[in-house]
Amino acid sequence: MQIPDKKKVTIVGCGPGDKSYITQIGIDKIIESEILIGSKRLLEIFPDVSAKQILLGRDYNDLVENIKKLTLEYNKVVVLVSGDPGFFSLAKILTKKLGINNCNVIPGISSVQLAFARIGESWSDAQFMSLHGRDGELERLTQTIKENNKVAVLTDDINNPTRIAEALQKNNITNRTAYVFENLSAHNESIHEFSIRSLCNADINGMNIVIFM
Repeated sequence: MQIPDKKKVTIVGCGPGDKSYITQIGIDKIIESEILIGSKRLLEIFPDVSAKQILLGRDYNDLVENIKKLTLEYNKVVVLVSGDPGFFSLAKILTKKLGINNCNVIPGISSVQLAFARIGESWSDAQFMSLHGRDGELERLTQTIKENNKVAVLTDDINNPTRIAEALQKNNITNRTAYVFENLSAHNESIHEFSIRSLCNADINGMNIVIFM
């Protein structure tokens, strides 16, 4: 189904977490929205927006069909995604299934951009991988780190920094420095520098970003 131009779905990148990192045009689109779709965490950033808020579910096929139906009734449907829509994001699925001509994508600041900024390093020469919800990628990541001087990794509870470090040590890759970023842009943000050996014994939980250099 072709969505009329005035009914394009707007996908807004909400940055690394703190509202202040969302672009002004993104904020404007959110304030103007009639329907606001996002995770619980992202919707909670905008408690005063008058739009009808819809919690993002796990079934993306249902989400796409719901969005198509909503555009028949509403002109301003906005979907919130974390970070930047072009970087390991739900936006990839939405633009593919809805058609890029039916979407208006507002970029955001990715957590990886902020991580590199925090340590004053360029990210133009880095390699990127996501282990978030992706089992079986440790071997490929190990090879990527072995072949590149700068690698940024998105982690999760299972594929965490400690597990990555153990895989690297098992493959005799120990001459790297690892920077672990927790809760970037939040009030409890923390950044830690480790050797591969010390990272094997570190107590780190949840989703993090790790830069290996």
